[in-house]
Amino acid sequence: MRVLPPFEDKLRHQIRDEIAKTPTLSVSGIKERLEKTFGKGFDYTYIRKLTGKVRNEISHEIDSAKIEPRLAELRENYRLMREQLLKIVYWTPADHQDGMPKPLARDRVEAAKSIVGMDLAILQAENAAGLYKKPIEEIARGFQYDPLPPETRMVIIAAWQRGGLLPAAVIEEIVPAQSELPTGIA
Repeated sequence: MRVLPPFEDKLRHQIRDEIAKTPTLSVSGIKERLEKTFGKGFDYTYIRKLTGKVRNEISHEIDSAKIEPRLAELRENYRLMREQLLKIVYWTPADHQDGMPKPLARDRVEAAKSIVGMDLAILQAENAAGLYKKPIEEIARGFQYDPLPPETRMVIIAAWQRGGLLPAAVIEEIVPAQSELPTGIA
């Protein structure tokens, strides 16, 4: 018996829901739940193939998902919810004329808590996605220092030499030939 595409879409959707509810559910378990939901029997092989297709779709969606578009959707949904919650927190008599009754104090407090919680959740999601990380080149620049001018370098080497901090072999490697040394060093 042929299954029409609209009904197959319903089956796929229900299989996705069952997998989401119980990820370790076997094909037999999925078949039983589908039979209970739709009130009719299904062939095991058909459900097995359809379940495999649904799992492949889920894997493909996860693999091809990009975090930036997802965060953009999240921010847009958040913006709408935030506007509605702000109407509760900052209610004015003008809002009452628009049909919104004056919220109770506890409702205003809960709305404010929800706003703060959503702000923190968005910030945490953006941080986890790496939106606030500096580029690697900028981080590397923080650890690199410009070389000292030759005069300053020679004064430091001379001071270390007088203090006995540099052995003679090391000085020969880091100090240029005698003719290049400024006067008073060596």
